[in-house]
Amino acid sequence: MMKQKHSVSAMTKVIAAVAIVGALMAPGCDSPMKRARTISPVVRDVPAVLRGTIGSEAEIIGTRPIVVSGYGLVVGVNGTGGGIVNERIAATMERMMALNKISKATDFPPQYSGLQGKTPSQLLRDPDVAVVLVQAAIAPGSPDGSTFDVYVRAINATSLEGGTLWTTDMAIGDATPLGGFKTRNIAQAKGPIFLNPFAEPGKEDNGVSQTVGRILDGGVVTQPLQLIIQMDNVSFDRARAITGAINTRFPEEPGDDGPAARGKTGGNIGTGEGGRIALSIPGSWRNHPIEFLNLVRSLQIDQTYPEEHARRYIEALKSEPRMAGDLAWCLEAVGPKALPFIRPMYDYPEIVPRLAALQAGARLNDPRAGEALRELAISGTGAVRTQAIDLLALIDGGPTVDVALRELCRAEELTVRASAYEALATRAAGAQLNRMMRAQRDTLSTDPRAIPRPLTHLEELAKMQFPGRTVQGISREVVEGKFLLDVVPYGEPMIYITQQGRPRVVVFGARPALDTEILVSTWSDRLMIDGDESTGKVRVYYRDYRDERVTTSQLKPDLVQFIRFLAHEPTPSDPEPGLGMRYSEVVGALYAIHQAKGTDAAFTTERDKLLAEILDAEAGTLLSDRPEGEEDRLRLEEFKKPQKARNLPSPVDRRPQKPELVPIAPPPPTVDANKPQN
Repeated sequence: MMKQKHSVSAMTKVIAAVAIVGALMAPGCDSPMKRARTISPVVRDVPAVLRGTIGSEAEIIGTRPIVVSGYGLVVGVNGTGGGIVNERIAATMERMMALNKISKATDFPPQYSGLQGKTPSQLLRDPDVAVVLVQAAIAPGSPDGSTFDVYVRAINATSLEGGTLWTTDMAIGDATPLGGFKTRNIAQAKGPIFLNPFAEPGKEDNGVSQTVGRILDGGVVTQPLQLIIQMDNVSFDRARAITGAINTRFPEEPGDDGPAARGKTGGNIGTGEGGRIALSIPGSWRNHPIEFLNLVRSLQIDQTYPEEHARRYIEALKSEPRMAGDLAWCLEAVGPKALPFIRPMYDYPEIVPRLAALQAGARLNDPRAGEALRELAISGTGAVRTQAIDLLALIDGGPTVDVALRELCRAEELTVRASAYEALATRAAGAQLNRMMRAQRDTLSTDPRAIPRPLTHLEELAKMQFPGRTVQGISREVVEGKFLLDVVPYGEPMIYITQQGRPRVVVFGARPALDTEILVSTWSDRLMIDGDESTGKVRVYYRDYRDERVTTSQLKPDLVQFIRFLAHEPTPSDPEPGLGMRYSEVVGALYAIHQAKGTDAAFTTERDKLLAEILDAEAGTLLSDRPEGEEDRLRLEEFKKPQKARNLPSPVDRRPQKPELVPIAPPPPTVDANKPQN
């Protein structure tokens, strides 16, 4: 036993000696020993009341709008296309058609019979086909299936009137032709093009371009980009606390693909490898991604004492009104437990803290906020009034809210009427959804073979049509699959045209009508309307610029029925007379009637905000421009000039901005300089 111990001890000494020699012989043995690196934790400079929120310790990557683009084909432009195209763009389009199996053998629909039997290269030269640049800005975090508006610009056509965009892939950044740097496709676009409605169809007006247009709600997200929460300081425990806070405030819902927050690799929730956490937008927030991101930033990581956080926010709201915007999101992020602290602020004497509390209360669906908001909506001034109306749409405050909004639809101020209508339409769609869900439950309970429709499907159906015999009083219908027609039977007659989302024509007034003494001749005498007071009807003459087909009809002067007539396309199954106009043509015809004083209805539109959204998104992109030549480079520079003067808000402050309303008055009477003036 003693020998064995001695042997082991000797062997240990030999091994130690060899290790020392090896260390001495190792290269660089004379270099100084490396010291452990000291890493100072990152501490953001934020107000004390906001410390402990996710936004004070982490950054959400991917919160700017994403600019996407691509090259596409527009068909049906009626002889204005087929111009010369850059060789690389032509090669791109031919490849796209090959991938979509478009060839000489393609069986086109009857409306495109003129394209039958043509090769892709022949299609590019066809005068009824145009190559276009397609652009859009996608809201951050938009999930799969989200829709957006699309901006279209002609490359080889003098007009896009009557055109329809074929399905076009849209990739991140600037469009690149074949052979250029290719980024990831994340969306597609298609649909009829909406041109400037105040230009004459089929004719290039001076100062009004027909080579640019939009496809309202024509884009759809197919490969959504993931949002990432990047922590300032890597910590396993803190990452787990962040994911826990998010998933507690926004629990997983039916149809969601997992929890809202999880480890970047998709493994265990809360691992947060490298301080990175994957963030997904829950299904109930898919139409409000910016609001969701603001709430995540404002969420306290420590969820132990939510009431204490709410108390601190209210005290800060009173002492620091300049922080009202941030504190409103923080209060909402706390959830319903904040309401006992928020409610005493509903009648606070200072308007800024009061509005912040009302915003948090309304977004938490507190019925008690309804009375204070109704008071502000009626007696407030300027933006305070419209903000109160917008918040009223969010509260399930019973019929008293709807009655107040109906009265506000009679107001003289244009912005108040439009905001009240939008709020009523939102509430009408919600009521329609509740009715459809009840009907589905009844059906499922009585018919075991019935298949339930997904909630997202029901939500879309509820927005497309609702009756007018409800407490909201608004009726909505889909006209020929082209646009929504809303009738708001309150106040003075007015025509309101939307230029974002789903195309809509909104008619205000109990009995809006055309003047029976109307006399309108527009679009180079292709559209003429003549009133006959003896019969109480109006005569309509229309010559279609596409095929020179002439239509004559006699109609009652009812404005709503006249709008249906403008859009209706007679078919064997529905031979009722109609002119078959597209949305932009219907809007143009209504504007021409308004200009000729053929109706006493006022006329107003939303100012287009799509191009501004694209510019904002491009301002934040890291991808460089790759123009193909000097002409393209100059065009891109000109296109981006407004960015230099644009002040972009910080991501925390970004909220969906409502487009400006533009009242359009009839032109002043012309004055003959040769006649003496009284």
